[in-house]
Amino acid sequence: MKRGLLILILAVAASTAAFFITRNQCQCGTRLDATSHDGETMLPELEWLHRELKLDDTQFEKVKAQHLAYKPTCEALCMKVVAARKKIGQLAAQGNLSSPEFDAALQEQAAVHVECQKALLRHLHQTAGLMSESQARQYLDAMLPQVIGVAAEPVSHGH
Repeated sequence: MKRGLLILILAVAASTAAFFITRNQCQCGTRLDATSHDGETMLPELEWLHRELKLDDTQFEKVKAQHLAYKPTCEALCMKVVAARKKIGQLAAQGNLSSPEFDAALQEQAAVHVECQKALLRHLHQTAGLMSESQARQYLDAMLPQVIGVAAEPVSHGH
């Protein structure tokens, strides 16, 4: 059960917020059409939720719609993350890390990160609102640590 829960956490986090976790690339690309041409789902992480949380078909359709409705927000935020990282990269390559422009770029990146986290947390709570209380608790218990970063291993600084 715990291994399955870990798989859920990674799959859902990857599909809805990979840019938070990796911060290296934008992977918010779920398709607006949730089925492929042969009728198979394009949202396997949601199928897992359907099974693991025992969502009924009505709940699952609402969760799927919520997930797909979040796509434009996710993509827009991904673009902001990419732009902020690019600007910092360009300024860092110039070598003047004490400039007001570099400080402003760092502030912008931090602001984008906050905006992304707030949007994703709002999305998670909206999705949980489509579930029963016990399903919502299980979902949030799995997802919140991933989104806010408390599930990560401590970083060793060689001390």
